[in-house]
Amino acid sequence: MKRLLIVDDEAAIIEALQELLTDEGYSVATAFNGAEGLKRLKESRPDLLLLDLMMPVMDGRELLRRVREDPALQDLPVVVMSAGRISEEERRAASATLAKPFELDLLLSTLDAQLQGKASGT
Repeated sequence: MKRLLIVDDEAAIIEALQELLTDEGYSVATAFNGAEGLKRLKESRPDLLLLDLMMPVMDGRELLRRVREDPALQDLPVVVMSAGRISEEERRAASATLAKPFELDLLLSTLDAQLQGKASGT
């Protein structure tokens, strides 16, 4: 079973994604900000990180930077999702990006591609 960590500050988004992805056969852990997400990553490395950029406490940009600088995490697939602008630097650091709102089929195909080690076209 593939393990995902979803980091997003919106409870409704986390709940919807957690339910959908659990139904699809994923094991899902969650965090509501980057600091909590970093703590969860250190406790147990998932197979993929699904990361929102705009959050309080520690935003997704800072978490993405820390993941890419950590030798133990730098190869972790990170799918960035955001309703705001995703910079070129963030696109390069991410494994794939999704603009919110996104279609669930696109989310699932993106996760599948990243977990299989394929490049995503987003």
